[in-house]
Amino acid sequence: MDDIRAERNLRASLKRACAEEHDRLDRMVSRLDLCSTTHYRQFLTMQLSARAPIERWALRHCPDTTRPPPMVPLLLEDLAELGEPFSVPRRNFHMPDGADPLGMAWALAGSQMGNRAILTRMRKAGASTAATRFLSDDAMTGFWNRLRPTIEQAADPAQVNAASMAARAVFACFAEAAQAEQDRLAA
Repeated sequence: MDDIRAERNLRASLKRACAEEHDRLDRMVSRLDLCSTTHYRQFLTMQLSARAPIERWALRHCPDTTRPPPMVPLLLEDLAELGEPFSVPRRNFHMPDGADPLGMAWALAGSQMGNRAILTRMRKAGASTAATRFLSDDAMTGFWNRLRPTIEQAADPAQVNAASMAARAVFACFAEAAQAEQDRLAA
């Protein structure tokens, strides 16, 4: 019975519905050797490029309960510490009509688990962890913990569809940012 309930909750449904987009983004990021300062800078720049427009959108459109804590200031500090020039992107983020921002919150908060895994791998490899404010921040973990009771509730197909649209928009924004950063460095 618990397995049936788990499969019907929003969190499990989003994970299943967005697996392809998540895996595509994961493959793009896994190409980077984040113990290399150059690749780590590329990763942070990609994060900034995706998160800045999403955070601007969320600030205007989301209630506190679904608005993730800002990560852009931490990314700016980390990039400044690495000492290379960068610019804050002026891209826009658009949520599809009918999308439920809860899916955006799930995607962004869930990514913090991946960030923690990256930080652990960097530490184990002996990489510099000086510019890791973004990876080690606890605010997103706290947001995830507050979000979990909501996303672990049963969800009907319409809610899953609406939240999935939002999560896919987030994954697409990150994939576009990753591709743009790869293209910029290849030029």
